[in-house]
Amino acid sequence: MTTTENFPLIGRADLIALTDAVVTGTGTAPPAILLVGEAGSGKTTVLRHAVRAAGDDLRVLTAAGGAGGSPGHGPLARMLWPVLPFASALPPGLRDAIAGLVEEPAATSPRWSLTRDAVAALLEAAAAERPVLLAVDDVDRFDDDVRDLLLGVTAHLVTTRVRAVLTSRRLDVLRGADRTVRTVELAPLSPQHSAQLVDAQPEQPDPSVRGEIIRWSRGNPLALIEYSRAYARNRTTTFHGATMCDPAGAHPMFADQIAALPQATRTLLAHAAAGTGQETVDMITAAAGFAQDFSGWEPARAARLVEFADDRTVVFAGALLRAAAYAACDFGEQRAAHLALAAMPGLDAGARAWHLGSAAAGPDESIAAALEDTSAQSVGRVSELQRARALQRAAELSPDRADAARRYALAAGAANYAGDVAWALSLADVPLRESDDPDVSGYAALTRASILLQSGRPGDAFTAVGDVLDGDWPGDTQLVLALLYSAAGSSYYSGVWEHRRDLGRWLDRMPDVPATPSRFPLPFPAEAMKLQRAYAAMYAGTAAADSRPAPPDGRWFEPQSPAVEPYRRLVAGVMAFVGEDTAVAARELSVAIERLSAGGGLRGFTFAFAPLSWTLLDTGQWTTLEAVLDEAAALCAVARDATLVRRETLACRARLRAMRGDVDAAARAVLDARDLSATGGGPPGATEVNLEGAAGWIALASGDFDEAYRRFRTMFTADGQPAHFVVSYRAIADVAWAAARSGRVEEVQPLIAAVSRRLGSKPPVRLRLLRHQALALTAETQSAERHHKLAVFDPAGEQWPLERARARLHYGEWLRRARRPAEARPLLAAALDVFERFGAEPLAAIARSELRAAGVTTVAPGPVDDALLALTAQERQIVVLAASGQTNREIAERLKLSPRTVASHLYHVYPKLGVSRRHELRAFTS
Repeated sequence: MTTTENFPLIGRADLIALTDAVVTGTGTAPPAILLVGEAGSGKTTVLRHAVRAAGDDLRVLTAAGGAGGSPGHGPLARMLWPVLPFASALPPGLRDAIAGLVEEPAATSPRWSLTRDAVAALLEAAAAERPVLLAVDDVDRFDDDVRDLLLGVTAHLVTTRVRAVLTSRRLDVLRGADRTVRTVELAPLSPQHSAQLVDAQPEQPDPSVRGEIIRWSRGNPLALIEYSRAYARNRTTTFHGATMCDPAGAHPMFADQIAALPQATRTLLAHAAAGTGQETVDMITAAAGFAQDFSGWEPARAARLVEFADDRTVVFAGALLRAAAYAACDFGEQRAAHLALAAMPGLDAGARAWHLGSAAAGPDESIAAALEDTSAQSVGRVSELQRARALQRAAELSPDRADAARRYALAAGAANYAGDVAWALSLADVPLRESDDPDVSGYAALTRASILLQSGRPGDAFTAVGDVLDGDWPGDTQLVLALLYSAAGSSYYSGVWEHRRDLGRWLDRMPDVPATPSRFPLPFPAEAMKLQRAYAAMYAGTAAADSRPAPPDGRWFEPQSPAVEPYRRLVAGVMAFVGEDTAVAARELSVAIERLSAGGGLRGFTFAFAPLSWTLLDTGQWTTLEAVLDEAAALCAVARDATLVRRETLACRARLRAMRGDVDAAARAVLDARDLSATGGGPPGATEVNLEGAAGWIALASGDFDEAYRRFRTMFTADGQPAHFVVSYRAIADVAWAAARSGRVEEVQPLIAAVSRRLGSKPPVRLRLLRHQALALTAETQSAERHHKLAVFDPAGEQWPLERARARLHYGEWLRRARRPAEARPLLAAALDVFERFGAEPLAAIARSELRAAGVTTVAPGPVDDALLALTAQERQIVVLAASGQTNREIAERLKLSPRTVASHLYHVYPKLGVSRRHELRAFTS
């Protein structure tokens, strides 16, 4: 088989499953498959897996096509050698054909059709004793006759005892093989799987080049491995694109392919490899000295090493081919290629500046300035990467260290906006060390703080901002507001009171004047100054009394100018999330992420996935939540330092899985989150508290209320203070329920009373309802029912369907124990309906148990007409519409009622009809 390096089979699970099925002949698997993919895509590794999977159960026959085509039918004879003894059982004509293959392997048989039949018969005979697997690598690289014979034999396999796995780099030379053999193309790895493959390598490149390696490799596994190895061994922190740091980085397979080409073709490929991707084939050909003579391209095109795109740009078949073409030249030839390309008329100014920068032998301010000027034209996520590369090169070429520091700071911001935070952090270190300009160091600190927060280190992020705002302030007021916004987000996730205090101190120092134009690309447009200030003030306002944030001003939920609107939605969504208006938060954050992503990427706002996930969980939008969690996981796999989003969404996933009863998956999610770097010293931050809450739900789902209580209790300090000034309050009903179930009511009463007092007289609606739940679960008998009713019958509770259903469950439990089962049944039935609809099996099991205890064993409604006649006319209308599948809101719109009125009618209808679930209403309308 073709020699390639081994690499883990990441991202090929479906293909491995299919290959295993082919080898073992299980299910409906075809008897043969043909794997098609570019060099380095992993075909050979999959083929080797197939051979290993065959083990001793199958007789494995192997062959491999060679460079330039294996001569004659020698490889075929060698493949068949182990089964030649079975030829003695063949008819004379077929036996003679097999003998011809063996005795004259260098000759070409004139009767290939007979030889094909003889080989098929030989394999059938061998398979009668033990199943046979043909494992043929690079079938496209055999001589035409041998290739056709192998494909013909494979296509005519009619017995499941002969199996075949073949590979090919090209499909076009196989003469319709895809019509006779099951063909599977090996697609490039996804960015997520590419990142996993890089992380699996024993030699790790510097994090500052990891993202570029993933992008340049374009999902080719071998390229990912070779680039990772080359950069790890050279220990460089600057990505050099096609050069791979030195010629030794090129894989020999591709170097040999380039070396076998004519000199003119190698020259053209070297110029193409030096290009930026914007040069046309006409420019490259002229720059290489061939004017309009394109004949030199033909050997490379015939070998499928390059192709011409519709826009006449040159596209290499793989990143390693491009690296090999560039590395085939010495530095002088590479420099000459860049200069020749830079001289081409019609070339984009940015590309020209890049070529001049690549050819520069030392510092050159004119080239550095050109790179900086042209980089400002970049728009969008991909262009931010190009901008970061250009600015980094400009900084490297800057004779003046002040200019270099500024350009490094700009490059860091561009890399961060593009999502490559490790690279951005490396770039930001230079201005933070060297710049004396408060604006430059402030912008670098902003980038660093954003990265540290994304990395799950909010305390360090806040310190990075504090180092600037406790010193010489930048004169750029837009920059100062961006720093305050970053500090505000850090103060939420750290949960440290002193951070919110300092935030207030800095806000008091901030003059209330129009923002001056900034020379830096900042996260927010200039028109969003008041929005950023309001966001920071929301957190700063909690420092005085160490309280929860006040609800946001309603004006932030009113549309603003198109330039500001996506950012208004983002900030308003977070403010609504913190203020417990979760339905609004889910709506605003969903739209914000969609619009910001469509506008060129989240640009430092990836944290928004965290509050969006929690709001979708709380509002019962679990199908959407699953998609958001998967999207966040894919994002975090590429942006390895997006630890905050990863840990928050893992905590949310754990809570979701626990509520659905998948305790093992929930526990794995918590362990995965805890394996990532934590926040360090100080009080537990938002994520740590969320993880404790998730662990508590795992215990609840397992029926271990003692452990659940211990977990939920850690979300509050020993003296009843919230461990986090926002997150902890949401667990007040959880800790009360766990305490009630584990016999710790007296122990938990002081905590519930203390938290209740801290919430004050006008807490957010959600927390008011949760407080009533908690007080009902822990109060004395005479006041418990009042709190139960306040938790259950407030129509506003519809925003939180699971929490409302729990309130009904708790009230139903209380009523049953108070020997009032008739009143308990409709409450328990309504709760069960919600739990079953959401798949919250642990809660549903409790509700079913309570219903049985309340006397509900079977549902047997009385005569339909009599039952419906007992209802009012409006109640009958509501029953008919509900039975047809309409929601409360849809019914309300049709009957000109409020959704809460519809819900109230249904609550009273259930016991009248003797039903316990909404879908049972259909029996009365059929």
